[in-house]
Amino acid sequence: MDALSAWLASNHLLLNVSKTQFIWLGGARRLVGIDQSSVVIAFPNISFQDSVRDFGVILDQELSFFLHINQLARSCYYQLRQLRIVSRSLSCSAAAALVHAFVTSRLDHCNSILLGLPLALTARLDQVLCCAARLIGRIPKYASVSAYMHDMLHWLPITQRISYRIAFLVWLCRLGSAPAYLCELFRPVSGLPGQGAIRSSVTGQLLVPHAKTATRQFHVFFIVGPST
Repeated sequence: MDALSAWLASNHLLLNVSKTQFIWLGGARRLVGIDQSSVVIAFPNISFQDSVRDFGVILDQELSFFLHINQLARSCYYQLRQLRIVSRSLSCSAAAALVHAFVTSRLDHCNSILLGLPLALTARLDQVLCCAARLIGRIPKYASVSAYMHDMLHWLPITQRISYRIAFLVWLCRLGSAPAYLCELFRPVSGLPGQGAIRSSVTGQLLVPHAKTATRQFHVFFIVGPST
């Protein structure tokens, strides 16, 4: 905390201790072994939390994003209920514009962090998309809506929206438009010595680093990005 305060002071900023929250991230086994009482004694002026909000994203201790998805779905359903009140007075284009402003923009905000989560969690967000499509197209509750979402609204499912965002970030890195610390993560196969004649080099593919664990394989950006 002293190092953080010194860094902020060097940039003409002040650490507001009364608004600073502390969260300890880790796996379930590591979290069980933490003596939180001694940590609270060591830092009496800091509020220790099981979940914090950063850039509109709720981070829990195990980074399961269960709380974030629950809050996101609840917020989107609230907006849909408000829009349903005036939906009869709106044209399809106007309803689509309002749904994009209040619902789908929330689903797309920082959605790349949801990469690799269980389908049981992301399916809740797919249900939000289906409800939003029904409101725009005035489709009955139990009628199929997937064809309307694909053909008329041109909406992708949540998993594909996440993959699209990841691919877009990688493309910005390849163009050099992303921050340097992200651009340095990706290396083309053609740039490796002795790899110029292989198929992945000719097609412009990126080097996919080896992942030692499944967690890194499905969640780490510099591994998932080239794979996507």
